[in-house]
Amino acid sequence: MSQILSETFLSGFMILFQSLSVSRVSAMGSLSGTSSGASTVTQVSEELQALLMEERKRKRKVSNRESARRSRMRKKKHLDDLTAELTQLREDNHQIIMSLNITSQRYLHVEAENSVLRAQTNELSCRLQSLEDIITFLQWKQW
Repeated sequence: MSQILSETFLSGFMILFQSLSVSRVSAMGSLSGTSSGASTVTQVSEELQALLMEERKRKRKVSNRESARRSRMRKKKHLDDLTAELTQLREDNHQIIMSLNITSQRYLHVEAENSVLRAQTNELSCRLQSLEDIITFLQWKQW
């Protein structure tokens, strides 16, 4: 779009320049003396330079606006990316916490089962020892 504006401006500028040149040349022809004609050419040159400076300023403004717009878009995209990453990390964190809770519950369950098995092992060891003592006593008594 800025290229269309630039082309429109340049075509308008060329028409303006041509009309200024024609009016200056006709003014120069009607004036007597070369110093007046030289000053008219200088005026046209200064006006042309002023118009060129205005066009450069306008182009710079358009370019700066476009650059600022792109910068805002990059900033917004970066913020959106960070927000999405935050959401994903929160979901991951929630999943890790759930997994940790499940693992902790399983650990407590296994630890309880292990305690029961140790108690049963101890009781069975005591029974076995008692039975071995009885067998030993009976064998000793038979001798």
